[in-house]
Amino acid sequence: AAQGRPAGSVSLLAATAWSWLLGQLAASALAALPGDAPAGPGQLADAARLGVRTPRTVLTTDDAAARRRMASPRAMVKVPDFRLFEPDRRKWADYWPEIVGAGSGPDDHDAADHHGAAPGRARRPVVVQEHLAHARELRVYYLNGGICAFEVDKPAPSAVWVDPGAVTVTRADCPAAAAELVRTLCTAWSLRYGAFDLLVSAAGEPVFLEANPDGDWLWYERRAGWHGVSFMAAAMVCELFVRMTSAT
Repeated sequence: AAQGRPAGSVSLLAATAWSWLLGQLAASALAALPGDAPAGPGQLADAARLGVRTPRTVLTTDDAAARRRMASPRAMVKVPDFRLFEPDRRKWADYWPEIVGAGSGPDDHDAADHHGAAPGRARRPVVVQEHLAHARELRVYYLNGGICAFEVDKPAPSAVWVDPGAVTVTRADCPAAAAELVRTLCTAWSLRYGAFDLLVSAAGEPVFLEANPDGDWLWYERRAGWHGVSFMAAAMVCELFVRMTSAT
């Protein structure tokens, strides 16, 4: 797509989105070269192979076709890492994640109305993810073997940017099944630190959505009025400093 257009006509966001698509094709192959921990939808594929429950997810340029293929009446549609490639906050509304499909809004619109051009088709690859009913949404931090968790309640996926005051964050004890999920993935991916987004079903089963190996925690701490993650991060850095300086 880039080579077929004049130099410089493909934005960083579009180039990265296409890179995600190609990376997902590689991740879906039967064999792959060694590399870092998977990124994006590749995390979900790897987690599923490890026996972790994940939502059905497609990286596509046709969100309507993806939802038909998943046979999911509602779906989450999002553009990967849009904040990294669109510095003007006034344009972020073009890329906010949203729930589309039956019962999602007055018009049950297609995501392409928001993210793209023609009905059902996006200007760039988007992530279409099965929307799962859940009892809780958790943000779980893994730090050098320790775990901190927050429960997050928000009226819409974009509320963090649109109406942060409507987002409630509270400190929570991490359910044992969720902690086991996080430790399983951190061991498999050799992560010393990770910020995990999880859902918990009414039956208590955790569902893995995403892991960020350098995800921020200060916003969640401020909203919750609790600074346990900062304490554990300081302890982790101190322990690593002592270990490294002792070795030399």
